Amino acid sequence: MSPRYPAPKRRILCTALLCLAACADEGPTRADEGPARADEGPRPTNLVLVMIDTLRADKLSSYGAEVDTSPALTRLAEKGVQFDSVIAQSSWTLPSVGSMLTSRYPRSLGLYTEDGQMVPEDAVTLAEVLQDAGYATFGFTANPNLNSRYNFHQGFDHYSDSSVVFHLRGDVLPEGATSYLDAPLRSSPEVLDAALEFARTMNGSRPAFIQLNLMEVHEHKSDRYLREPYKGLFEGQESAPYLRAVRQVTDDTEAFVNAVASLPGWEDTLFVILSDHGEGLEDHPDVVRSRGHGALLYGSTIRVPWILYNPLWQGGETGGPAGQRVAQTLRLLDVLPTLLDVLQLEAPGECLGSSAWPLALGQTVQVGSPEFVVSETFFRGVSKISALGQEWQYFNNRNKHPGLPRHELQARGSRPNGILTDASSEQRAEMRRMRAFLDDWEVRNPPAKQVALVGELSEEAAAQLKAIGYLGGDEDGDD
Repeated sequence: MSPRYPAPKRRILCTALLCLAACADEGPTRADEGPARADEGPRPTNLVLVMIDTLRADKLSSYGAEVDTSPALTRLAEKGVQFDSVIAQSSWTLPSVGSMLTSRYPRSLGLYTEDGQMVPEDAVTLAEVLQDAGYATFGFTANPNLNSRYNFHQGFDHYSDSSVVFHLRGDVLPEGATSYLDAPLRSSPEVLDAALEFARTMNGSRPAFIQLNLMEVHEHKSDRYLREPYKGLFEGQESAPYLRAVRQVTDDTEAFVNAVASLPGWEDTLFVILSDHGEGLEDHPDVVRSRGHGALLYGSTIRVPWILYNPLWQGGETGGPAGQRVAQTLRLLDVLPTLLDVLQLEAPGECLGSSAWPLALGQTVQVGSPEFVVSETFFRGVSKISALGQEWQYFNNRNKHPGLPRHELQARGSRPNGILTDASSEQRAEMRRMRAFLDDWEVRNPPAKQVALVGELSEEAAAQLKAIGYLGGDEDGDD
């Protein structure tokens, strides 16, 4: 089946000058010639991006989980593309998603603290690029931190905020909205049903983009979102409540994908399933504040899944990839240029990521990734930055954190446990090299001015922020 809409003339995703500047900012790359581009290939009509909040890659079946937590995603990955090693640029939602949707580092967007900052209006998002290209755009978030108040609605014809909100002094709650402390978040079925209804209304009349955020895994500590068939699963397993939430939301996601793909006009759709960050769970027992996310940059909190699926690939009608596994380390920064490469659209000039689509097509190339992948977090008084290489991960723990040394080196792929597994004294040369890289990177990438919300926090708003881990709430605070 050929696309219903003619593909625009293919253009290089980033100019050579911008790519060289990005490489200079990030250090040496694996490919001197800059980002690779895919050969001309099929272009899907529609794009659907599903963010499963707080989903760890290694807790999924197809990523090597010890138990079969997500057979639904395995089925999609087996007929699509799975990127095995994807690193988020922060370990909590607002900076991570802002970075992913703009292909810019959180600090370049001013998203580097947790006191109510906004995505800058001049930052070009994935939705804005698609809207300018003629796509109908629909967004729906269950996470209040992605509400339009924080400018995540940019580029959407219709954007549905979380049903519970934060609001500042003098604000009026939107009609139908409730404070976070007074009501539960929208469930995945509610979010997915709303998106399915939007898809039905389009009926192939124009290309469409759907962006969704699902929160059940984020809320795994509470069973109020868990439905009866899932409540008895994984008894006796470590982190069983988390695994139950994973099974439920991944089952829901597969059902949604199949329902959308069966609609007229949606047969040729690229579905993207990924996460914004992971969760520490029980992996780092001797490190304080390690069970949640935001406070650490270990693989448990920054390694995330990324799966591409198009129902036509399984039949080979478009010649697209099927069953492809990509081992090369990628970043959430690479999501925007990859998706626009698939759609044969030009990425914003300020993008820092590289397209991974050539890898998805099985081409033997190295995308223009840096030698070290940088992640950073400022979260409830914690400030950290890390560089991840092929064998080691270096951390600059900028302020005191019980259980962690000031400068830390952990073996990649291990189960780090702070001081007890720190290898900095045995690998001094490697630590010095990675530390020098990060010092230089920070000089080249100074934090942008924060775009803060107008007004002061009311007592109620402050309480709401504390309830999900801001401003000194639960010690394993969430976002």
